[in-house]
Amino acid sequence: MIPDAQNVVRLAGKISRIGPIKYTPSGMPVREGLLAVPQNHLGKESVGYLALLFFGSVAEQDVEKLRIGSVLKVSGSLWSRDFRNRKGVKMNEIKVIVESFEPGN
Repeated sequence: MIPDAQNVVRLAGKISRIGPIKYTPSGMPVREGLLAVPQNHLGKESVGYLALLFFGSVAEQDVEKLRIGSVLKVSGSLWSRDFRNRKGVKMNEIKVIVESFEPGN
């Protein structure tokens, strides 16, 4: 571990997708979503899409009230993994584990 290292993410963007609540085999509620966030790289503006994971009580909050296109502010941490897909191609996946969220203005 790196001393004093932190994995903290705070984002604001527009909801692109909110999936239905599902449950792990142990019964933990899980929900996935997609957040569209503005990007500006080398003077070019674009939109990036970040995968969101809601676990436990956060997944059970009033996510149903959120609508596609509405602003959402999230706080959490990044989670990543490397894996090989079914065709054997090496892939990388990065998601935001949402610890709290609130509708934006």
